[in-house]
Amino acid sequence: MPLNTATHFWIEAGAMSGDPNHRHQIEFSHDLVQFFDPGALATEIVTIRLPAGTLHVRPLTYRGTDYGQWTAQWRLGLPTVNMGGPPYAGRILKFERITAGGNVIYAIEVEDAGSPTANGWRAAGGNVEHTGGPHGREYGYW
Repeated sequence: MPLNTATHFWIEAGAMSGDPNHRHQIEFSHDLVQFFDPGALATEIVTIRLPAGTLHVRPLTYRGTDYGQWTAQWRLGLPTVNMGGPPYAGRILKFERITAGGNVIYAIEVEDAGSPTANGWRAAGGNVEHTGGPHGREYGYW
């Protein structure tokens, strides 16, 4: 199954980027960002639904190779703790693509690595792979 047709995508968050008090920005290679719908890629905007049900319109910014990385990068700014978002750094993030009435939203769940829920995502994701680079992160999708 190609990533762009999957409805669920999980990834090890790693250290994340952004303000040290929030660490709410995650980077995706051009291959991984294909999970997000073409409209989100064109507008560079993603609607995130937190577990509490609140919706947040967030930037999905194309950064290219401006900072010397090996491949073109996209950066997604997730809802911060001040917006009601959870802490992300060092945890596992799962996105579920939900299409309703022509709109696409991405429900996010965040779990600690090794938790029963995160282990369940790993088991459910028939495609488990690794990002490239010296600090590669594991991810999966279904």
